[in-house]
Amino acid sequence: MKIEKISGITCLFLTIISCMVSIFTKSYYMHALFVGWLCMLLAYFGFIKQSIIYFMIYSFTTFWLLKMIPSGVVIISPMLLGMLYKFIVPIMAGFLTFKIPSGKLISIFHKLMLPRNFVLILTVIIRFVPTIAGEFRTIKEAMKVRGFTGNFFHVLSNPLRTLEYAIVPLIFRSIKVGDELSAAAIVRGIENPIKRDSYYSNKLCKLDIIIITASFVLFILCLI
Repeated sequence: MKIEKISGITCLFLTIISCMVSIFTKSYYMHALFVGWLCMLLAYFGFIKQSIIYFMIYSFTTFWLLKMIPSGVVIISPMLLGMLYKFIVPIMAGFLTFKIPSGKLISIFHKLMLPRNFVLILTVIIRFVPTIAGEFRTIKEAMKVRGFTGNFFHVLSNPLRTLEYAIVPLIFRSIKVGDELSAAAIVRGIENPIKRDSYYSNKLCKLDIIIITASFVLFILCLI
């Protein structure tokens, strides 16, 4: 996959820049321009479906905020729409960050002068979230095969039953995954105080430089 070729530094930089754009950008047009840039990156790295979904959510949210709410149509909560508008940019960048090998991010954290306990927490989060996401997909497929989910209307008409069949297995799997991650970390010497080397290199390639430069330029334009 193309996403595996870029450095973890690039993804972290893109995530930080996206958070700053979401906080400081006042112009709807520049905000939309940065969202378009992130959609292009998602599509380039092969996540075309996700790019379209994020674009549709952002377009609907922006349209409702600019056109419908000023007209007095408040069927959808303005606070919810505002949260979607603000958080969708960091979410898109975070999606790319979690798609690169987790070892790349962990190697960056070990290079930085961060407290050891803080690095350990970040390592567990990075390892745990993708694993649980995969477990949830497995549970979803198992529910579908056994006929627990059925069609969309069946799920809506039996929300508690659906949640029971989804949440209970997920909780037990989370406990087991947590134990497995802890055992794997101990076996690999997570408690050893010596300095570690990483299998992954943090060197920047041409693609990394292009992404970082373009993102920084767009960030400056958003501030202006």
